[in-house]
Amino acid sequence: MKKMYVAMVAVAMVFGMLSCSSTKALDDDKTGGAKISKEQAAINESFGKVYDSYADALVLDGATAYEVKAGDTLTSIAKKSYGDDNGYYFPIIMLASRNVIKDPELIEPGMKLTIPSFDANIKNKEVAKKLSPYFKDIAGVYEQKQSKTSEDIRPNLLTIADTLAAEEPAAATDAAAPAGDAAATESAEAAPAAEFSDTPVVQAEAAE
Repeated sequence: MKKMYVAMVAVAMVFGMLSCSSTKALDDDKTGGAKISKEQAAINESFGKVYDSYADALVLDGATAYEVKAGDTLTSIAKKSYGDDNGYYFPIIMLASRNVIKDPELIEPGMKLTIPSFDANIKNKEVAKKLSPYFKDIAGVYEQKQSKTSEDIRPNLLTIADTLAAEEPAAATDAAAPAGDAAATESAEAAPAAEFSDTPVVQAEAAE
């Protein structure tokens, strides 16, 4: 009887260890093994589904590689690559780099991103129309995400989506102007794109 009891305890311990291992696997990020919350896992899944839906729409001819540096955000990288007024076009960078990172706010130094050609995608009317609903869907994920920057990012992504869907796309700088900016209504120039997060990857980006 005693041996049977010991055996039952041993079996229970084995099942307990397997259960803990399975739970840990669910909580780990597939790309780096870092623990993430269930909420973040759901957001990553939403981003992933959107990326998979539009991967074929992106033109990678002329794309370049970029290694994330300390202080980088996706908007700062987009501005370096596409111009100071085009920071909100970061979703095409994420689409091209979908196998590296899902959430744009979680980039880290050392990550190697793919920077698609702005001319081949945004200034190409046919490709731009295909990418229009992509920007709208990414805006939808930001509604789910509800981060501190979502209120600023979502309307700009929706504006870009509408602009790309237009028969004659407006200049990219017009699409990137933040909604509700008093200065933007008084000036023909678009306001610079805001940074993704109050806390960049490692340190604040140096002021120009």
